[in-house]
Amino acid sequence: MKDLVYLSRSFVEFGPFAKKEIIDFQKRGLLSDSDYLRDEGSDSWVHYQEWLTVVPMPEPKLVKTPAAKAAPAAKAAPATKAPAAKKTKKVA
Repeated sequence: MKDLVYLSRSFVEFGPFAKKEIIDFQKRGLLSDSDYLRDEGSDSWVHYQEWLTVVPMPEPKLVKTPAAKAAPAAKAAPATKAPAAKKTKKVA
């Protein structure tokens, strides 16, 4: 699998990680200036900032939002209630 990457920090090797994970590490600020990366099967270590400029970034996901429904041409006015009739007291 070619999408695996190894991370070297202070001469200690970690991984393998998916390329998406490395990009996520960078977004979260987890990578430091002493970090180097190499792709699986490669012998050369590259500084993580250089690696990020070379690796193809994933396509952004497009989120579909539902289209606003068109308002009806003539909207009926809400029905109004007639006021209740007042009751009169009968005097006995």
